[in-house]
Amino acid sequence: MPALVSVENVRKRYYAQVVLDGVSFQIDEGEVFGYIGPNGAGKSTTLKILAGLVSTYEGRVRVGGHDVATDRTRAHALIGFMPQACGFQSWRTVEDALDTLGELSGLPDGVRRKRIPELLERFHLLDARGKKVKELSGGMTQKLGLIQALLHEPKLLVLDEPLEGLDPPSRQLLKEVIRERQRAGATVLFSSHILSDVEDVADRIGILHRGKLATSGSLRDLVVAFGLPLELGIELAVSPADTSYLDALGTATERRPGEWRVVLPDGADADAAVHTAIERTLAGGGRIRRIGLVEPDLDRLFAEYLQRDHVQ
Repeated sequence: MPALVSVENVRKRYYAQVVLDGVSFQIDEGEVFGYIGPNGAGKSTTLKILAGLVSTYEGRVRVGGHDVATDRTRAHALIGFMPQACGFQSWRTVEDALDTLGELSGLPDGVRRKRIPELLERFHLLDARGKKVKELSGGMTQKLGLIQALLHEPKLLVLDEPLEGLDPPSRQLLKEVIRERQRAGATVLFSSHILSDVEDVADRIGILHRGKLATSGSLRDLVVAFGLPLELGIELAVSPADTSYLDALGTATERRPGEWRVVLPDGADADAAVHTAIERTLAGGGRIRRIGLVEPDLDRLFAEYLQRDHVQ
């Protein structure tokens, strides 16, 4: 199955400044792709190209096989876009603003009457349906921006910093909605500087830096790409009399009683290490409560990348 999103060698310059310098990536149908990078890296420009807000660039961008530059109507019919700063006519009510946007998207009256209350309720904004947009808080306006992107149930959600300005419960709600849309078959591309949230929902992560896509992959792929050591976490319900076998697996440290971390040597077979740890623990009379590879968090990976780039 061809990728739903294909970005090929995209270059964009604003006057003398190169914003995107040969960016290429693909996103498969049903995938959640997190797009991260420092401020000014070119994330928003990439998303605006997909959404048709930036139309002059080099390279090729396709959605569902349709070129967003030459086949705009069919490409953009598949996309729901939430910009970083959602602009609504401030004098409109919440319900009226959504109804107008839905009508512009070609949604029939009956669909709008059904979808708008459903989405307002899902985002805990039903009681605000009669409020004017200018009366909303920043977080409520942010939710409204996501609702307008979801109205026509697009195949591709393109979200620029959707978690910006949201309180923790609202961030959690948005992550739940992203997962819901994925389960319904949608594909999601979103940028964010809240890396823990990207880590929570993204199947793959792309790191954009200085206008180039430095690398992309799952969290495990990035660990391997950066050459970070694999780490085994072991929590013992009952410790065996002798735990020296852990030192044979790698560099073992007891963080607290019964809780061990073992940094595996380069090239180690992680599955074999887990098997050995289980086998030796049980043979020594111990009992394991939890065991598995410890994934480094995305903040650490991103910091590691920036540090290496700075050194180079």
